[in-house]
Amino acid sequence: MPQEGNTRVMEQFDTLDVSAVLNLESALVRDGASRQVLPAAVPLIRDCKMKAKEKYQSDVWLEIEHLNKGIVREDPRSSSVAPCDTTTSAVAQCETDPVENILDQNLKIKFYISSGSASPSSHSGDEADPVKNKSHQFFLTSFTAPTKCHQCTSLMVGLIRQGCACDACGFSCHTTCVEKAPRACPVPSQQKRGTLCVDVQEGMGTAYEGHVWIPKKAGVKKGWQRALAIVCDFKLFLYNMEEEKGSKPNVVVSQVIDMRDGAFSVSSVWPSDFIPVRRKEMSRMFKVTASQLSAPSNRYSVPILADSENDKCEWVGVLSDLHRMLRKSHSRDRSVYVLKEAYDSSLPLIKTTQTAAIIDHKRIALGNEEGLFVVHVTIDEIIQVGDMKKIYQIELIPHGQMVAVISGRSHHVQLFPMLALDGRKTDIHKLAETKGCHTMTSGTVCQGAHTCLCVARKSQVFCYELFQSKKISHRKFKELQIPANVQWMAIFSEQLCVGFQSGFLRYPLRREGSPYRMLHSHDPTLSFIVHQPVDALCAIEISSIEYLLCFKSIGIYTDSRGLRSRPTELMWPATPTYCRYNAPYLSVYSENAVDIFDVNSMEWIQTVPLKKVRPLNSEGSLNILLSETIRLIYFTNKMTYGDELVFPETSESHQKQMVRHLHSKRRYSFRVPRGKERLPIGL
Repeated sequence: MPQEGNTRVMEQFDTLDVSAVLNLESALVRDGASRQVLPAAVPLIRDCKMKAKEKYQSDVWLEIEHLNKGIVREDPRSSSVAPCDTTTSAVAQCETDPVENILDQNLKIKFYISSGSASPSSHSGDEADPVKNKSHQFFLTSFTAPTKCHQCTSLMVGLIRQGCACDACGFSCHTTCVEKAPRACPVPSQQKRGTLCVDVQEGMGTAYEGHVWIPKKAGVKKGWQRALAIVCDFKLFLYNMEEEKGSKPNVVVSQVIDMRDGAFSVSSVWPSDFIPVRRKEMSRMFKVTASQLSAPSNRYSVPILADSENDKCEWVGVLSDLHRMLRKSHSRDRSVYVLKEAYDSSLPLIKTTQTAAIIDHKRIALGNEEGLFVVHVTIDEIIQVGDMKKIYQIELIPHGQMVAVISGRSHHVQLFPMLALDGRKTDIHKLAETKGCHTMTSGTVCQGAHTCLCVARKSQVFCYELFQSKKISHRKFKELQIPANVQWMAIFSEQLCVGFQSGFLRYPLRREGSPYRMLHSHDPTLSFIVHQPVDALCAIEISSIEYLLCFKSIGIYTDSRGLRSRPTELMWPATPTYCRYNAPYLSVYSENAVDIFDVNSMEWIQTVPLKKVRPLNSEGSLNILLSETIRLIYFTNKMTYGDELVFPETSESHQKQMVRHLHSKRRYSFRVPRGKERLPIGL
């Protein structure tokens, strides 16, 4: 009988609700009388920890099985990230939890990093002798300084949750490198890899690093900024550093230059380069060059100042040797986009453009402070559409043969037929209740039978069905209240997907019903998003059963139930300002570059070194470059046959002007004026 009683007690331990223990302990801590009761609770907590530790592998497999079946354990904790690694100087701060010392987070963390090739029983021998075969205790960590993986030596790029750190020995690595890492903790010296190690075939690893100086944001005339330079994965990473002595670089990448770029080069700086620096600095300077625009040909160079002439020679030598090695290995060029100027930059309309759309391969619609204009790029003709002012967004609705714009000081939605883009006079249909709106999206439902327009105003969304016979009309069929202000939305699979701070919801459009959460509240591996508020940038429908949710700090893959579908996350090199998707490529815009990702393979395949660039349409194919010369840029996809847009010859000449047609107040020619025809408009 005593033996049976013990068995029942052990079974109770097996089914013990972890959340109950956490709630009990939290209550004890908050209560002043807990000082007397706490010692009695410690043995219970210690026993729970020991049982969780001894059985963590089997629990992980059970957790994965539950997730696959849609059964998720409720997570009472406020964070899914474990304690920080106090043994590594590179980790200045980690995400922590107020109850981190009460119970291990193996059930959560091991879901990310457990080896799929090992079954729970395969480690039973290792667990039997913890002294002889001590293993790592890995925890997901948010590093606050650039940190290299101890396994592959590559940088752990990202803003948060970049990798794992062993709480015992400080071994840090990518989540994908955990199963390859040496099992012994601490790692024996003979198994440690050097900090500089490159796999030429794979193009992975860190080859060189050191401190340099790069121009300040305002340019080299304003002085130099201290930076950490790391050559990793055949890319040059530059991290800004504060001027205070002993300061560490920020985890946000300042600039990235890809050595796979066809125009990549490194060379010393000479007086003929016309870089405004002091003569004594010239001997310590070199420059790294990459392509920027292909038409017109334009390259991007970063002048870099080394601490000494010897350091400069080392940098030039290392970068040159690596580039030579890269070319000999015939590493494939993974870049997707080639940048071309869409139209002559001397057109005055471009300078104030806020939004744009590609109508067909010969016409572009531009919206700016002065109104809506259609530019015929092959014949240099421009048509002004209607009398609308201040165009903030253009939405082409080809299925309904309509165009919607957000315009005017009051931000109203106005609709008109596509025939107006040819210069024909048409009626404009105004949606009065959309006053103050800030974004809209369109799509079809009922297998294309009905055209929908959804308009967001703060935390409200108005859903309209649009009709066009002789005149445009509309019917509001839904009004949605979103939990917070709408930051992004789109229609796919006959559902309206809405992004707001720390969340995404899918609303059915064809019928009534509750929205679907795209981040399941019961998935413990996603709770960090809710407890660390972050802006939503966009959502991508990868397939009917998988989505990519892009937030300002990270990208997360989920399934149709809102559960995590992939163990790894998409990491941003720098803080993004916009995201645009043109299947299967995601363009992530930041202050100094546009980074391109393949959403299927999760590869970071290209970096476009463009500063102050902003997307003008939903696909990110049209962009405005806010440099000294403001340009309208088109991202040409090398993988597709033919261009979406015809590219005319462009010039830097400022002799061309907008000349109004004699018989139409709304038509202009963009050409060099002749005699009395010279009639520029002040745009």
